[in-house]
Amino acid sequence: MTDTMRLDQDLARKAAVELLRGKVDGELRTRMRSLPIMIQTSGLAATAAFLLSRAKVDGNNDPYWRTAELILVDAATTAGIQVVAGEPKKSLAAVANASPAQYVLAETRARLLAIWLSRLAQALAERPQPDGDEPGRA
Repeated sequence: MTDTMRLDQDLARKAAVELLRGKVDGELRTRMRSLPIMIQTSGLAATAAFLLSRAKVDGNNDPYWRTAELILVDAATTAGIQVVAGEPKKSLAAVANASPAQYVLAETRARLLAIWLSRLAQALAERPQPDGDEPGRA
Protein backbone atom coordinates (compact mmCIF):
# COMPACT_ATOMS: atom_id res chain seq x y z
CA MET A 1 0.00 0.00 0.00
CA THR A 2 1.11 3.53 -0.61
CA ASP A 3 0.59 6.57 1.55
CA THR A 4 -1.31 8.44 -1.16
CA MET A 5 -4.59 10.05 -0.26
CA ARG A 6 -7.73 10.39 -2.33
CA LEU A 7 -8.54 13.94 -3.44
CA ASP A 8 -11.80 14.10 -1.48
CA GLN A 9 -10.06 12.70 1.60
CA ASP A 10 -7.34 15.33 1.33
CA LEU A 11 -9.86 18.15 0.95
CA ALA A 12 -11.97 16.91 3.86
CA ARG A 13 -8.86 16.70 6.07
CA LYS A 14 -7.78 20.22 5.17
CA ALA A 15 -11.25 21.59 5.87
CA ALA A 16 -11.64 19.77 9.17
CA VAL A 17 -8.15 19.82 10.63
CA GLU A 18 -6.62 22.99 9.25
CA LEU A 19 -9.63 25.30 9.39
CA LEU A 20 -12.85 24.22 11.05
CA ARG A 21 -11.42 22.96 14.31
CA GLY A 22 -13.85 23.61 17.11
CA LYS A 23 -17.12 25.44 17.13
CA VAL A 24 -18.71 27.08 14.10
CA ASP A 25 -21.08 29.94 14.85
CA GLY A 26 -24.06 30.87 12.69
CA GLU A 27 -22.29 33.68 10.82
CA LEU A 28 -19.29 31.53 9.92
CA ARG A 29 -21.56 28.66 8.87
CA THR A 30 -23.46 30.99 6.55
CA ARG A 31 -20.24 32.34 5.05
CA MET A 32 -18.79 28.86 4.54
CA ARG A 33 -22.01 27.68 2.90
CA SER A 34 -21.80 30.52 0.38
CA LEU A 35 -18.14 29.96 -0.56
CA PRO A 36 -18.62 27.50 -3.45
CA ILE A 37 -21.14 29.80 -5.17
CA MET A 38 -19.01 32.89 -4.49
CA ILE A 39 -16.01 31.26 -6.13
CA GLN A 40 -18.08 30.09 -9.07
CA THR A 41 -19.77 33.45 -9.71
CA SER A 42 -17.13 35.97 -8.63
CA GLY A 43 -13.90 34.03 -8.99
CA LEU A 44 -11.17 32.97 -6.61
CA ALA A 45 -9.43 36.33 -6.34
CA ALA A 46 -12.65 38.25 -5.56
CA THR A 47 -13.76 35.64 -3.01
CA ALA A 48 -10.39 35.69 -1.24
CA ALA A 49 -10.42 39.50 -1.23
CA PHE A 50 -13.90 39.44 0.30
CA LEU A 51 -12.80 37.01 3.03
CA LEU A 52 -9.78 39.17 3.84
CA SER A 53 -12.00 42.25 4.02
CA ARG A 54 -14.21 40.48 6.60
CA ALA A 55 -11.24 39.56 8.82
CA LYS A 56 -11.14 41.65 11.97
CA VAL A 57 -7.44 40.91 12.53
CA ASP A 58 -4.64 39.42 10.46
CA GLY A 59 -3.63 36.04 11.78
CA ASN A 60 -4.80 32.62 12.79
CA ASN A 61 -7.22 33.96 15.40
CA ASP A 62 -9.61 35.16 12.71
CA PRO A 63 -11.63 32.51 10.83
CA TYR A 64 -12.00 34.66 7.70
CA TRP A 65 -8.25 35.26 7.52
CA ARG A 66 -7.59 31.53 8.04
CA THR A 67 -10.14 30.62 5.36
CA ALA A 68 -8.57 32.96 2.80
CA GLU A 69 -5.11 31.66 3.71
CA LEU A 70 -6.09 27.99 3.42
CA ILE A 71 -7.94 28.40 0.14
CA LEU A 72 -5.24 30.52 -1.49
CA VAL A 73 -2.28 28.39 -0.43
CA ASP A 74 -3.98 25.12 -1.32
CA ALA A 75 -5.20 26.41 -4.69
CA ALA A 76 -1.91 28.08 -5.57
CA THR A 77 0.16 25.06 -4.62
CA THR A 78 -2.02 22.83 -6.76
CA ALA A 79 -1.68 25.20 -9.74
CA GLY A 80 2.08 25.67 -9.34
CA ILE A 81 1.81 29.31 -8.28
CA GLN A 82 4.53 30.45 -5.86
CA VAL A 83 3.04 31.85 -2.63
CA VAL A 84 4.29 32.52 0.87
CA ALA A 85 2.36 30.71 3.59
CA GLY A 86 1.07 33.04 6.29
CA GLU A 87 0.72 36.00 3.94
CA PRO A 88 -2.65 35.68 2.19
CA LYS A 89 -2.57 39.24 0.82
CA LYS A 90 0.64 38.45 -1.06
CA SER A 91 -0.78 35.06 -2.05
CA LEU A 92 -3.84 36.81 -3.44
CA ALA A 93 -1.63 39.04 -5.57
CA ALA A 94 0.32 36.03 -6.84
CA VAL A 95 -2.86 34.16 -7.76
CA ALA A 96 -4.33 37.24 -9.46
CA ASN A 97 -1.15 37.64 -11.55
CA ALA A 98 -0.91 33.97 -12.53
CA SER A 99 -1.32 32.77 -16.09
CA PRO A 100 -4.91 32.08 -17.18
CA ALA A 101 -4.30 28.32 -17.15
CA GLN A 102 -2.87 28.42 -13.62
CA TYR A 103 -5.72 30.64 -12.42
CA VAL A 104 -8.38 28.28 -13.80
CA LEU A 105 -6.70 25.30 -12.12
CA ALA A 106 -6.37 27.19 -8.82
CA GLU A 107 -10.01 28.30 -8.99
CA THR A 108 -11.20 24.74 -9.66
CA ARG A 109 -9.23 23.42 -6.70
CA ALA A 110 -10.54 26.25 -4.49
CA ARG A 111 -14.12 25.43 -5.44
CA LEU A 112 -13.59 21.77 -4.49
CA LEU A 113 -12.15 22.77 -1.12
CA ALA A 114 -14.98 25.26 -0.59
CA ILE A 115 -17.52 22.47 -1.04
CA TRP A 116 -15.91 20.58 1.83
CA LEU A 117 -15.75 23.71 3.97
CA SER A 118 -19.45 24.22 3.34
CA ARG A 119 -20.35 20.63 4.23
CA LEU A 120 -18.28 20.54 7.40
CA ALA A 121 -19.38 23.97 8.61
CA GLN A 122 -22.98 22.83 8.32
CA ALA A 123 -22.19 19.65 10.26
CA LEU A 124 -20.22 21.45 12.99
CA ALA A 125 -22.50 24.48 13.37
CA GLU A 126 -23.80 25.26 16.81
CA ARG A 127 -27.52 24.69 16.92
CA PRO A 128 -29.95 26.04 19.48
CA GLN A 129 -31.08 23.50 22.01
CA PRO A 130 -34.74 22.56 21.49
CA ASP A 131 -37.15 23.47 24.23
CA GLY A 132 -38.94 20.70 26.02
CA ASP A 133 -42.24 22.40 25.19
CA GLU A 134 -42.21 21.61 21.48
CA PRO A 135 -45.23 19.78 20.11
CA GLY A 136 -44.64 16.08 19.76
CA ARG A 137 -42.05 15.94 22.53
CA ALA A 138 -42.65 14.02 25.70
